[in-house]
Amino acid sequence: MTAGFGAGDRAGRVLMIVANDISHDTRVLKSGLALTDAGLEVTLLGRSTSSRREESTLGPLRVVRVPVPWTLKEARDDARLRRRRPRLSLELNPAERARHDLRDGLRRRELALDEGRSARLRERLLDARHQGVRSLVEIDRRLGHAERFVWKVVDAAVHRTPVAASWRSELPEIDDYELGMAPAIDRLDWDVIHAHDVQLVGVASHAVARRRRDGRKADWVYDAHEYVAGLSLYGSRTRRRRAAYLDLEREFIGDAGAVVTVTEPLAERLRRDHRLSSRPTVVMNSPELTGPLPESTGVRETLRLAANVPLMVYSGAVTHARGIDTVVAALPDLPGVHLAVVCVPGPHTVVAQQLAAQARKLGCEDRVHLLEPVRPHEVTGFVASADIGLLPLRRFGSHDVALANKLFEYLYAGLPVLVSDCPAQRDFVVEHRVGAVHLAGDVASFTEQARQLLVRRDEVRALIGQTPDLLRPYAWSVQQRSLRQVYRDLFGGERVSEPATTTRLDEVVETTVAHPERPSVVGIGPANMAGQGWEWAKALERTIPGLSTRVICIDRGSPLMYPADTVVPQKQFAGDAEWAAALESDALDTWTHALIEAGRPLFGLRNGRDFTGDARTLRSLGVEVGLLFHGSELRNPRDNALRTRWSPFRDPREALTRRLQQQRDHLFPLIARFDGPVGVSTPDLLLDLPSATWVPVVVDLGRWGTRAPLLERARPRVVHAPSRASLKGSDHVDAALAPLVAEGLIDYQRLENVPPSEMPDCIAGADIVVDQLSIGIYGVAAAEAMAAGRVVVSHVMPEVRALCPEELPVLEATPDDVADVVRRVADDRAAARGTAAAGVEYVRAWHDGRRSATVMRELFGLHGR
Repeated sequence: MTAGFGAGDRAGRVLMIVANDISHDTRVLKSGLALTDAGLEVTLLGRSTSSRREESTLGPLRVVRVPVPWTLKEARDDARLRRRRPRLSLELNPAERARHDLRDGLRRRELALDEGRSARLRERLLDARHQGVRSLVEIDRRLGHAERFVWKVVDAAVHRTPVAASWRSELPEIDDYELGMAPAIDRLDWDVIHAHDVQLVGVASHAVARRRRDGRKADWVYDAHEYVAGLSLYGSRTRRRRAAYLDLEREFIGDAGAVVTVTEPLAERLRRDHRLSSRPTVVMNSPELTGPLPESTGVRETLRLAANVPLMVYSGAVTHARGIDTVVAALPDLPGVHLAVVCVPGPHTVVAQQLAAQARKLGCEDRVHLLEPVRPHEVTGFVASADIGLLPLRRFGSHDVALANKLFEYLYAGLPVLVSDCPAQRDFVVEHRVGAVHLAGDVASFTEQARQLLVRRDEVRALIGQTPDLLRPYAWSVQQRSLRQVYRDLFGGERVSEPATTTRLDEVVETTVAHPERPSVVGIGPANMAGQGWEWAKALERTIPGLSTRVICIDRGSPLMYPADTVVPQKQFAGDAEWAAALESDALDTWTHALIEAGRPLFGLRNGRDFTGDARTLRSLGVEVGLLFHGSELRNPRDNALRTRWSPFRDPREALTRRLQQQRDHLFPLIARFDGPVGVSTPDLLLDLPSATWVPVVVDLGRWGTRAPLLERARPRVVHAPSRASLKGSDHVDAALAPLVAEGLIDYQRLENVPPSEMPDCIAGADIVVDQLSIGIYGVAAAEAMAAGRVVVSHVMPEVRALCPEELPVLEATPDDVADVVRRVADDRAAARGTAAAGVEYVRAWHDGRRSATVMRELFGLHGR
């Protein structure tokens, strides 16, 4: 890459990306500060530990964290778990076993009452059948054990085999990083991406390729923190996964404009293994070794140990590969010696708790102290009051070439060091006579070397103090010059200066960015069922000054189309990638909030077939996301009592029932994992999703209200406007009311496929509106009829009525008694008019939009000017 990014005197822009939350990654933080000191603009992009985009500043650095949901990784883990589940058997299915025992008990009681020959024969047959069932259960149980064993063997064999390991098949989390970070990367300003560690090399390479495709200059730097081919193996990091990481590195390292790494031996191995044209630049991961020790409460003071109590300290990540268990195992032979483990990310991890359990088993738990981590720039001052600093790494290729940051932190604190015999750190300690070396993983060797070093610790500490030039070549003040030279080669010497003074990490404080609140811009879609997306939007605009909305709706070819800002045909929604990209781009540029309806995607199929992909993309760029559900996508079509109380209305179309059930089964786990606000349009849905909030449907009283007289005709007019959910029951309503029509008691009309614009007049012309008698709820149609001051007859279950904020003025009816209810209305018109008037007031209180807007403002965090 040649110099000349951007134009004129604009500062070069660097985006540093890392697969953690940045907070404790001193290499990332110090590298960012080193480049800002050189006149570059640097943004750090990491992974948010929440589901929200987070933005802050660290001195001159901009820090952005975005959520990375493990969608693909969890899907892979779930698939592996399903393969290992035992077979379904009677023994493992208590309900089926109980039914078998019940039947068996009944047959035996029958036999006890019959002493004839046939009874004895039936008893033998019963015994044979019972024994047969027991045999089948045993066979099934053994098959289940065999199946689990086979999968365990296969899994173990596969993960021990590095041959043909591809990162695309073995590391789905890499694609999760791409999905989570790519939208943010594409929206940020940068000329060069600096990718820390191997996980994000593909993300960086792809981002540069996209930017170059658009005609802009871009490049990237790979900062190799570890020797990937020699990564330590523990937990889920198997030989095969390590080989997959190497496959990832091998594919992309050649694309990088520059490669940086942490030690000379690792630089040489990377050049040789990947046949690089030039040797990677070494920027050692050393601490800032200038000035006095950072002031902080020391480890000894924290533990309240006297100065004469021997204290060893380990600071850093706690994993099996770090060899800390070797130290704990040695403590019984080191009486009186204490061990402090400053745990990163904290003492709550599984491995840290295993160390605590190991100490309890050995009877030395009172001498093992698991401590919370301190801030990166405080480590040196914190450990200085110990006697020995430990680096008991196990032997892996990555450890053999490593000179860990903590080695220099210990020495800067004046601590003698006890290290394992990994070559790079062994040679350093022996050459400079700053400690001792033990055999990695060997408890006896560690014990002996620890005893000897504790005896001569004052001598070694004095030697470290008397050798001021010992650490100078390794100091960060020296190392960062090499990093700046890399960027001079990329940007040109005039764009990257060598500063007279540099910024220390302990001089800056991370501060959350408080963005000035602008009025919310709310996107709602894509369902707009019964026009509610539009009605909610207009209610928000009426109630919250300055707030604006945009409603997206899919046109599925239905004659019942409702207003929306963007109406897209189903075919275009599913297949027009350019349209979807344009809508997504506009949303990311302008929206502050997105309310996704019915669990469907907003931007076509661009990010997947459900809401999760769009939610991830929106959140990564700071757009708040909420969910809204209308009904059919949540109600259980098979088991929910709302669906099965009245058997004549069960949907006989089993294919549809199965499809709805599959949709619901897919959706509910996604909702459970979603940690944002969720609203439902009707109270009954709180039975299906108790954690949700009721966002009442909105009815425009100005549009639906009428002065038409009520129940003044000799024959009241009854209309029935079935929803799709209750359509199958409409024939039964027709049949139930037919005798009243024949008597001349009522006029009756069933409304179907009436355009929404004509519905208010149709309802205003009625006296009685029969809503639905099958699913036990009240929804938009009932609210609209109440707003028109009509008498509403419907089946609303007691469980649903109990969820209503006040008594619901809807007359209860079932398929068996709907004719009787309508007859009573015709006979007692005064009482019916009172019910209708109460309906108008109910809608005015709960469904005119004011209540809905208030709920949505609080639930979704909306605001105006």
